[in-house]
Amino acid sequence: MISHPLKRRWLAVTIFVFGTAICSAQSQGGAPAGGAVDAAAKVRADAAKSREQANAQRDRMIAEYEALAKQLKDATEAQKKVILEKMQERKKAFEEAQNALHKQIRDEQRRQRQNTAPKR
Repeated sequence: MISHPLKRRWLAVTIFVFGTAICSAQSQGGAPAGGAVDAAAKVRADAAKSREQANAQRDRMIAEYEALAKQLKDATEAQKKVILEKMQERKKAFEEAQNALHKQIRDEQRRQRQNTAPKR
């Protein structure tokens, strides 16, 4: 079963993907012209592709975690230490990836704010 914080993280990623798509579509201007419609369709396709990749990665992580949890249940003390180390390594890798994603989100938001700032 997925932990509650993990669900929140994936919800945050999903919201980011949709938010980026919406902000990008809004930055194209008011009424969509021919080029804006193509750009909006491209943004929707990119968002869908990102969502599919995120879901696939999430499913892989869940399957790996469940397999390790099952192994942990039936393991000896020495094996438990090894399995717990693997779980800690994967947790650390996940947190590093999450931090990189958050940095990317902040950078993208900053870039969008700069692009949409009123021109003087």
